[in-house]
Amino acid sequence: MITFLRRFTILQRLMLMLVMAAIGTVCFASFSIKEQYSNLIEQKWLQIDGQLGSILSVIDVYRQDAVNGKLTEQEAQQAAAKLIDQTRYAGVGYFIVIDDNNQILAHGENPNMIGTSAQNFKLPNGTNPLITMLSQARQQGKATLEYPIANPISKVVEDKLAEARYYPEWGWTVFTGAYLSDVRESLDSVIIDYLIIMFLISVPIFAFFLVLNHSITSPLNDAINALEDISQGEGDLSQRLTTQGKDEVAHLAHAFNLFAQKIGDMVGHLQPLGHSLDNDAKQLMLAVEESNQSAEHIHRETGSVATAVNQMLSTTHEMASNTQQAADAANSVKNQAQQSQAVIDDTVRDTEKLVQELKASEVITQKLGQSSAQIGSILDVIRSIAEQTNLLALNAAIEAARAGSHGRGFAVVADEVRALANRTQDSTNEIQKIISDIQMGVNSVMKSNSQTQTQSDELQAKAREAGNAMAAILQLIAHISDMNTQLASATEEQSLVTEEINRNICNISELTEVSVKANESNSRAAQSLQDISQDMSCTLGQFKI
Repeated sequence: MITFLRRFTILQRLMLMLVMAAIGTVCFASFSIKEQYSNLIEQKWLQIDGQLGSILSVIDVYRQDAVNGKLTEQEAQQAAAKLIDQTRYAGVGYFIVIDDNNQILAHGENPNMIGTSAQNFKLPNGTNPLITMLSQARQQGKATLEYPIANPISKVVEDKLAEARYYPEWGWTVFTGAYLSDVRESLDSVIIDYLIIMFLISVPIFAFFLVLNHSITSPLNDAINALEDISQGEGDLSQRLTTQGKDEVAHLAHAFNLFAQKIGDMVGHLQPLGHSLDNDAKQLMLAVEESNQSAEHIHRETGSVATAVNQMLSTTHEMASNTQQAADAANSVKNQAQQSQAVIDDTVRDTEKLVQELKASEVITQKLGQSSAQIGSILDVIRSIAEQTNLLALNAAIEAARAGSHGRGFAVVADEVRALANRTQDSTNEIQKIISDIQMGVNSVMKSNSQTQTQSDELQAKAREAGNAMAAILQLIAHISDMNTQLASATEEQSLVTEEINRNICNISELTEVSVKANESNSRAAQSLQDISQDMSCTLGQFKI
C-alpha cells in the first residue's frame, strides 16, 4: 500500500485524502437523508393511524348515544357519517366510510360518491384499492396500502399512503390517507440544509488544505532544488535550507544542512588525497607493466620447454609401447612354443606307445601264424582220416555187396559213412583254403607291422630331436622375454620420470600463466584505479566548499 501511494505526489495524496473524506461525508449524508425519509414516512403513517383512531372514537360516542337511547341507531349513524364527511385534516386529508354492503356512506373529497357502490371506484390502471383494503380490513381489522392517485390540489399523480380500520359494531370500514408530496417537501428541506452545512464546512477545510499543502511542499521543493543543484548543477555544498519550525520538514532541512556540511568537509579532505592517489596509480601501472612483460617472457620460455618435454614424453611412451608389444609378442611366442613342446612331448609318448602296440601286435600276429599252421597240421590229420574212412567205407560197401541181402543195411551205413567222409574232406579243403588265406594275411600284417615299427622308431627319434630343439628355443625365448621385460620396466621408469618432469613443467607453465593473468588483472586494476582516481579528482573538483 505504501509503495502504491509513493507513486503519487504529496499534493495528489492530500487531494486523495480530501476526496475520500468528501465521499465519506456524502455517503454519511445519503444515509442520514435515507433515515430521515424513513422517519418521515413512519411519522406520516402514525399521523394517519392517529386520525383514524380519532374518527373511530367519534363513531363510538355516537354508538354509545344510541345504546343509551339518546338517539336511534339510524340517527346516530347518519350523524356520525355526516360529521366524518365534513371532517378535514392537514388541508387535504379526508375520510371515506363504507358499510358491509360496499356502499359508500361518507366521502370527504367527492360527496357525489355517497350512496354509490365501492365497486365503481377504479383507478386509471384498472385497479380498485378500496375493495382490496376492504377485504383485508374486514379479516384483520386493519389494512394499509400505497398506490398512485391524482392529487386534488396539484392535479399531479403521486403516491398516496392509505389505511382502513374496520368498526365491527356497525359493520363500517373507515378510510383515510396522505400524499407523499408532504414527505418529499420535508425531505427536500432536509437535503438543502445538509448541502448548506456541507458547503459551510468544505470551504474552510479546503482553504486549510491549501495552506497545509503549501506548508509541506514548499520546504520540500526547496530541499529538492538544493539536492538537484548538488547532483546535476554546480555542486554547491555551501547552500543551506531554512530550519524554522518543529515539524518533520524542519527536521529534514536541519538534517540536510548537517549532511551538506559533512559532505563538504569530506570533499575538502578527499581532494588532495585524490591527486596523490592518481600519482600512485600511475606508478603502480608502470610497475605492473614491467612485471607483466617479465612474466610473459617466462611463460613463453616455459612453453617451449614444455613442448620439448611433451615430444620426449611422446617418444618415451612410443618406446614403452613398442617394448611392451615386443614383450607381449615374446610371451605369446613362448606360450606357443610351450604348447608346441607339449604337443611334441605328447607325440613322443604316443609314438612310443604306438611302437609298443605294434610290437604286441607283431607277437599276436606271429602267434596267429603259428596257430594257423597248427590248424593246417590238424586239417591234414583230419583229411587223412577222412580218406581212410572213405576207403573203409568203400571196402565195407564191397563186402556188403558180396553178402547180398544180408549186407544191404550195412551197405547203406557204408554209403552214409562214405558220404560223411566226402563232406568232411570237402569241409577240410575249404578250411584249408581259409587257413591259407589267413596265413597270407598274417604274413602281410607282419610285414606291414615291421615296416610301421621301423617308421615309428624313426618318427620317435625325430620327435625327440624336435623336442630337444623346442626346449632350446624355449630357453632362448625365455631369455628374450626377460630382456624385453627389463627393457619395458626401464622404459616405463623413464616414462614416469619424463611425465613427472612434464607435470612440473606444466605446473610451472600454469603458474606463469596465472602470474601473467594476475599481472593482467593487476594491470586492469591499476588502470581502473587510475581511472577511478581521475574520476574522483574530477568529481571532487565539481563541488564547491
